[in-house]
Amino acid sequence: MSLSKTYFADVATQWDDLRSGFFTEEMRDAAIKKAGLSAAAVVADIGTGTGFMLQGLVPHTAQQVGFDESADMLFIARQNLAAYPTVELHEAEGQQLPAADNSFDAVFANMYLHHTPDPLNAITEMARILKPGGKLIITDLDSHDQSWMREEMADRWLGFERTTIQDWYKAAGLTHIDIDCAEGTCDCASPTAEAISLSIFVAIGQKRT
Repeated sequence: MSLSKTYFADVATQWDDLRSGFFTEEMRDAAIKKAGLSAAAVVADIGTGTGFMLQGLVPHTAQQVGFDESADMLFIARQNLAAYPTVELHEAEGQQLPAADNSFDAVFANMYLHHTPDPLNAITEMARILKPGGKLIITDLDSHDQSWMREEMADRWLGFERTTIQDWYKAAGLTHIDIDCAEGTCDCASPTAEAISLSIFVAIGQKRT
């Protein structure tokens, strides 16, 4: 079992409380609004965790599908989303998604990319399942120096340079790329109890038609 999978198995029942400091409802809703989705859209959320992003997408889209490799996180997600018949949840690793090419109008990945072993491959896989003209929306950490996050939170990557994200989007065949600041910061405490605020980006790209 990967370090990331072990970490999320351990924190699944507490994740909704922990997450509230890392990524707020206001940040989520601003990212969804920025995507400009149709009410008829069918959307996917990669690394869905306990379903936080899906909860925000339900009022704005027609069908929502979440993918996560952690059965423990999905157990909580099923409880959180039980009232929404338009939601589907699947246990799957984000770099090999059980979805056909050209399936979704939009794909979201919120605070997922820094946990994946191969970010470019993950972006390419997300682009694969987008319909032509569909949008990929990634919200994640800007590059930072908080190396303790590798051990404490199973982060594989200490955020990303925005120019790197742009290059990866282009390599995955995406166009109309827009990378901007999210509404707020990721707030946490270091092992020495130092308060940390990390900036977050919102990256949107469109699959060629």
